[in-house]
Amino acid sequence: MGNVYSVDDDGSTTPLERIRCKQEYSELHLLLEKNPDLLAGEQINPDDPRRWLLIASEMPVPDPNTGEDRWSIDLFLADQDATPTFVECKRFDDTRSRREVVAQMLDYAANGHFYWTKEQIRDYAEQICVKSGRSLEGAIAALAGSDGSVDGYFERIQDNLREGQLRLVFFLDESPMELRSLVDFLNKQMERTEVLLVEARQYKKDGLRVVVPTLFGYTEEARMVKRTVTVSRPSGKLWDADSFFDSTTAFAGAEVITALRTIHDKCLQMGGMVTWGKGGQGTFMFRHPGMCKNAIFAVRRDGTLNLKFGDLHGSPSVERFRDQLRDAAKAKLTARGYSWPENDYWTEVPWEFWGPIENDILDTVGTLISRTA
Repeated sequence: MGNVYSVDDDGSTTPLERIRCKQEYSELHLLLEKNPDLLAGEQINPDDPRRWLLIASEMPVPDPNTGEDRWSIDLFLADQDATPTFVECKRFDDTRSRREVVAQMLDYAANGHFYWTKEQIRDYAEQICVKSGRSLEGAIAALAGSDGSVDGYFERIQDNLREGQLRLVFFLDESPMELRSLVDFLNKQMERTEVLLVEARQYKKDGLRVVVPTLFGYTEEARMVKRTVTVSRPSGKLWDADSFFDSTTAFAGAEVITALRTIHDKCLQMGGMVTWGKGGQGTFMFRHPGMCKNAIFAVRRDGTLNLKFGDLHGSPSVERFRDQLRDAAKAKLTARGYSWPENDYWTEVPWEFWGPIENDILDTVGTLISRTA
């Protein structure tokens, strides 16, 4: 980018003095936190400019091994379509902007759905709104329209995290060529995740500070990659029993379909609630009103069972149920050759491991619920 000029009354021009970022936090992080429009939403999508809801500044990222907060994302935002947007602010002189921060952001993209639940994300957003003197309901209505449901909005954020439908943004005062090349490469290769770089060059004249945000990494070739991605069902529309089982034949064989119908029916027999997801994967979740508001497990139409240990918290009885279920499931599944993950917040188990012992697992869930609820 060349110089930026002001035009004087006589038609002559004066170049504005370039400001080099020295304090990353105050000159980039706080600037963007107070002015999210500097993320150049109109350049990201000229036909439907992105608008932003700030969810958290310094969003804590837990260590999956200990559960303690170990890292943080500079800024966590979402747009009007509930697309999670992670932003890292780095000054040009910070050499970590070359490689380390890229690896860090890719980790957040790959594991974000393990780190946070929709309830946690909503709590952070509510805290930000309280600080700014707004209601969360009003902020989402302004962002997503009068029909925007608060619960539905954060459900979509969670769905998008799990499907990898998100946006990674590097926000710098000036970008090194190697970082631009990395961003350009990643953005062309990643079908669902946008990887962008916004360069916010700053200038001053007569006490006036000027910021010029410029988007890099979203070439027309990269836009075409994103456009060609199709999901089997538009995000935001609820699945139901008919649409779920009608479409399952394209993903699974007869044995898996029978197991899915069995688990669906037994969930209801246990006095629980079956709720349906909105994402492209096709999911139903099992909740029990006597336990807690969060789901105990979810099942995808490809036969994957997701044991949602990370969502089971809030009271000693629920956490005791969670620990007992984890111990029992781990013993049963590892005996069948399943490799139990080190991070088991949300444990995904393919059908070939849980299907043959489905009744055993469901009986265990039912027994533990009867002791707890």
